[in-house]
Amino acid sequence: PGKVAPGSTAGSVPGDTGPGAAQLGNTRDAPAGGNGGATDTAVTGSEIVVSNVSDKSGAVPGLFLDAALATQAYFAYFAAKEGTVYGRKITYKSLDSQLDEGANRSASIEACDSSFAMVGSLSAFDQGGAPVIKQCGIPDLRALATTDVMKAVPNVYSIDASGTGGSRSMAPFGWAKERFPEAIKAAAYIYSDGAVTRQLEEQDAEGARVMLGFNWIAELAMGVSETNYAPVVQQLKSKNVRYVTFVGAYQQAAALAKEFKKQGFTPDVFQPTVTAYTPNFIKSAGDAANGVYVAVAPSLNEEIATNPELQTYATWLKQVDPNAVPTGLGQFAWAAAALFVAKIKEVGPNLTRKALLDLMPAIHNYTGNGLFPGQDVGGRQLSDCTAVTQVQNGRFVRILPASGQRCVDGVWNSLTKTGGKGYPT
Repeated sequence: PGKVAPGSTAGSVPGDTGPGAAQLGNTRDAPAGGNGGATDTAVTGSEIVVSNVSDKSGAVPGLFLDAALATQAYFAYFAAKEGTVYGRKITYKSLDSQLDEGANRSASIEACDSSFAMVGSLSAFDQGGAPVIKQCGIPDLRALATTDVMKAVPNVYSIDASGTGGSRSMAPFGWAKERFPEAIKAAAYIYSDGAVTRQLEEQDAEGARVMLGFNWIAELAMGVSETNYAPVVQQLKSKNVRYVTFVGAYQQAAALAKEFKKQGFTPDVFQPTVTAYTPNFIKSAGDAANGVYVAVAPSLNEEIATNPELQTYATWLKQVDPNAVPTGLGQFAWAAAALFVAKIKEVGPNLTRKALLDLMPAIHNYTGNGLFPGQDVGGRQLSDCTAVTQVQNGRFVRILPASGQRCVDGVWNSLTKTGGKGYPT
């Protein structure tokens, strides 16, 4: 990364077993006969417009701003290192879905009308835009599809491959069964209340119960704008909960951790979702963050010295926002932009939405140039790989496995009531 020979194809897809892994020759310049000019929506002879639709404002400001910034960072990197694809520059538009279903729909309509493709998007209420995206047929290479409705849209391809609905990885829970077998018999699932988080809670709780033997003695919803977490913690204490997981924003996870400390509540495991895997969580929670576990699917920021692609992402992220920090979700957004560039090169000068979408089903084992375990983007098959970290002395530390990823716990499908790997026979 960062070393591009003149006329090369930086952005080809290492780890992709589809045809895009091949080098393509000079992809910067238009062919001698021209590039065909305006070949599809938001494509001209000199420009390709792409949009990112992510939650930047709303009830939890900046919830998925990292996805928007990571996508912007990749296109800035590409502009500096190569500049054009067959004579066309890439113009990036960042649209705000505002943590709102209606705003997601409005932003998706704008993207459909004014952009060739959507790239790196991440919204909690993406079901709002799903019918729009399906109808307009725009290629949507998003960081992550959060709702089952969006996962089922045929022209949507999630880089964090999420399946077509109902699929949940058991990786965030399997390690706890192994390390804390007694704690999972008194488990609690807390979530920031909303349509998406209710869906995730139901699927996770059911899968972990059936596949791993979790006993959920508390399943509690908190209002998105709630600031008083004391009653929730009091319930956990009264029930003698020993394992706690939480789905919501890192700001909420930090507030919950501080309330744990305030009330002297010390479960064996407190494990918020991957949104807490950011230095901002530790900064917000202070010393209450110490001891918290977070399961992480992509590369660990603490191991950046051995990951050239993560270094490139971090460098260019600072170019677009000096205050931004790399995140796990940002890695998937960065990789979405890299995949988009690789595939429009493969399409060739006559760029159309259909031609790009025709290439997507063949993309398997996509690693984002070493950012994460291979993702079956084209097959939409969810991975169960993760590494588990713990906050120790104000920093995230790898707990297990010693290196690489743990990929043994299986995937639960709440629609078919079946699981893989860890599911009991």
